[in-house]
Amino acid sequence: MGSYLVRVKVMPSGPEVPADKLLESVKGALTSEMTIKGSKEDPIAFGLYALMIDIIAPEEEGMVDKVEQAVAKAPLVTQSDLMGVSRMSSRLKV
Repeated sequence: MGSYLVRVKVMPSGPEVPADKLLESVKGALTSEMTIKGSKEDPIAFGLYALMIDIIAPEEEGMVDKVEQAVAKAPLVTQSDLMGVSRMSSRLKV
């Protein structure tokens, strides 16, 4: 069975939240079958940023929804958006 690469964009609860703390918050909310492959900070304005996070999850029915729900439940996340899903055999442009 393959794996999905799920890219989500998360917004912190405020500009005072460091990106590494936000990433740890998301990491703590994921289940054991989900892992973070990478992340990238995307500045918006006035110190506010979004964090683009790539999460690897098993290719199972309903798994993308589970990833979205887990990320949305992270304590320091106020908003999360699904940006893309790809099988690990293909590439998402960074």
